[in-house]
Amino acid sequence: MRKVAKFKDYMKRLFIRYTVAMIVLMFILFIVFIMLNFWLFVTKANEDCNQLVSNFVGEQYTIYEKNIEEFADNDEIKKVMLNEGDLNEVNRLLYKFCLMQQIKSNFVLLKNDGSIVSTNLYKTNQMLFLANGTVKDAFTRLNSDPTVTYSGAIRIPYDNGQRSDLMFARAILSDSGQILGYMIFCLQEDSLSEFMRNRDADIIIITDRFNNVIFSTNNLIIDSMGKYKSDQEDEASAMIDQKPYYVTNSTLAESGFKIITMTSVAKQKQLAEFGGICLFGMSCFLILLVQVLADKVTTRNLRSIDELLYAVSECRNGNIHYRIKSQTFDEFQTLYDEFNNMMVKIQQLIKNNNELAERKRWMEVKHLKGQFNPHFVFNVMETLRYVILIDPAQASKMVVSFANLMRYSINYGSTHVSLETDIGYVQDYLLLQKMRYNQRLSYNIEIEESLMQCKVPKLFIQPIVENSVVHGLENAKKLRIQITGRAFDNHFVLCVEDDGPGMREEQIVSLRELLKDENAVPKRIGLYNVHRSAQLLYGKEYGLSIESIYGKGIRVELKIPIMMEEDHV
Repeated sequence: MRKVAKFKDYMKRLFIRYTVAMIVLMFILFIVFIMLNFWLFVTKANEDCNQLVSNFVGEQYTIYEKNIEEFADNDEIKKVMLNEGDLNEVNRLLYKFCLMQQIKSNFVLLKNDGSIVSTNLYKTNQMLFLANGTVKDAFTRLNSDPTVTYSGAIRIPYDNGQRSDLMFARAILSDSGQILGYMIFCLQEDSLSEFMRNRDADIIIITDRFNNVIFSTNNLIIDSMGKYKSDQEDEASAMIDQKPYYVTNSTLAESGFKIITMTSVAKQKQLAEFGGICLFGMSCFLILLVQVLADKVTTRNLRSIDELLYAVSECRNGNIHYRIKSQTFDEFQTLYDEFNNMMVKIQQLIKNNNELAERKRWMEVKHLKGQFNPHFVFNVMETLRYVILIDPAQASKMVVSFANLMRYSINYGSTHVSLETDIGYVQDYLLLQKMRYNQRLSYNIEIEESLMQCKVPKLFIQPIVENSVVHGLENAKKLRIQITGRAFDNHFVLCVEDDGPGMREEQIVSLRELLKDENAVPKRIGLYNVHRSAQLLYGKEYGLSIESIYGKGIRVELKIPIMMEEDHV
């Protein structure tokens, strides 16, 4: 009994110590969590958003500044200003430019007397434009210095979604330096708002160097003069509508525009306060609970059961490497030993199954590879017999090409070769066929140079080309084969296209169904083997796709991933 009492006291002290340590750790982790959460979702997110907006606005500013200078110097536009050019051509240029930009704009081309020559503004909006004081001020500045580009905030209450935020203006000069008119671009607010939508900052403001607001997602920070309400230039925080915000400022070097992004910290503050209160309450509850439970957890049986339950849970979650290491009573130790032995057996069975599946996959691939034997050997021999009698020199070349072809076909030193090597094999094959069919066969190979060092399965392309040659020349006097290769993001597509008789719709449907059947054993296995091997090696999304128009030819595309020398299949 004395030992039991001491054990209870020990367990009580141990539980309390661990509980206090856990509470301290929880508070530390909570503080770390709050700091990390603030950094990730406020500081970093706000700064990243500011950088993104800055890059975007700077890029758009550069595009418009550069292009308005080019339009101002455009000879066709100058001729139109002198009533000599083609107004339709000028309209086409301006409309095309505006529609191609990520931020759409309203353009106005007008003469120095104020008459509009070309614009995409609606009639009512044209009157608002001409009457606007900011526009008149821009003309005054351009008249005083016609060699500069004016840019600044503009707020005109346009209708029909043509409201503008930022204006670019440039004088159009004649060869003698006389002002002929003005070229104006006004960036549309809706287009800019679309880019700013769903960004990580709650408020985004763009101002010019004089604090005039060009764009803002919150009107509470704009005063009656249209300027940004700010007491400090580089403040890191702000209060808007009695809510705290984290602020990031940046200035664009080219334009002097200021990009200000604000992220609300109210939720972070609420999270910290609510979490602190909950954690404190939980800590008090845990200390009281441990006082009650410490006296009850006195035997090793509970620990033994918990250990076994934990082991079962780990096994259920897929952790078959977990082993029970604790020593306990004989009854529990027997269960532990049986559980550990069972896990060892399961792990060994899974390992064996994985090895068997892998061996089966590679055996199937190797079996399919073994079927890629050239089908034209006998035809080449027959052709060679006649060429020897007619043209011995040509026959000699034919023998050399055929020897190279056979050497490549039977050399299994590597299952994967460079695309350049396999295409060389295809070229030898087509050269022999060209010798055989002469004028009846022509071909062209166009593959991007960057793809030539990609690794492909050996003898992968030849069956597709052979299919075009054999079936294309069956019922056609002449056949042209086009082989192309083009790269995409992480894969490339090799296309073999011919202008032979093609296939009927029902034949194409039947062939496509055959390619979908993983257990098919077709009589003509060339295309099926290529497709099946590609899917075994790389996955279901790779393989062949076939298109054909009867009487016009067939197109076969092979899609495989881009793999270089250092990659592994």
